[in-house]
Amino acid sequence: MATTESGGALLPRIERFKSVQALSDAVAGRVAGAVMQGVQARGAAQLVFSGGSTPEVFLPQVASLDLPWEKVTVMLADERWVDEDHPHSNAAMLRRTLLSHEGPSRAQFVPLKNGAPSAGAGVGALRASLPSSLHRHDLVLLGMGNDAHFASLFPGTPGLTALLDPANTDRLAAIPAPTTAAPAIERISMTYAELMHARGVALVIQGQTKLTVLENALRGADPIATPAAALHDIDVLWCP
Repeated sequence: MATTESGGALLPRIERFKSVQALSDAVAGRVAGAVMQGVQARGAAQLVFSGGSTPEVFLPQVASLDLPWEKVTVMLADERWVDEDHPHSNAAMLRRTLLSHEGPSRAQFVPLKNGAPSAGAGVGALRASLPSSLHRHDLVLLGMGNDAHFASLFPGTPGLTALLDPANTDRLAAIPAPTTAAPAIERISMTYAELMHARGVALVIQGQTKLTVLENALRGADPIATPAAALHDIDVLWCP
């Protein structure tokens, strides 16, 4: 699909799939390609997954891939500041749908939650726990909410301009409990710059509502009110 330019920035390329299965197959294919390219190039690969409901659709397909998982590091784009026994834990979802399976269980998982009493208190140690920034992520798979947030970069988040700055070197940030999406729990999120520090980035969404939200954002909306407007030169994978 041809890429459209807007104000010098490359707009996302939207691929439309007819079914959840077709979408899952496409995501799994991207994961497999990214892992193999990373392993062949430097003997290791880094994958970043998002939380939410859509990954639960495609992660079982990813979990079935026959890959050198012992050479893969898995991370989350964001996490709610809750322990893994909490129903809103992204890490718990990732373990259930991916990391508990025979192959992916060999991967190294880097969580975004520690024992600190708050996200603000814990973010420093979490930044230090990330793999070296000398290597880009091989693939980042993002999701998006109906309020146009991705990762935990929500409309109106304090300091959002800096969090969306492609030159930000902070990698991770503590995010106050959002007001535009549930649950209202403080979070840790990769910054826009960290998410884009990747060989491939794809936004995976389902349903006409989210497609409409994204298309509206790409018509020049203010990223502070509609964070998805900041997304450029990535792939969008969508199914009804």
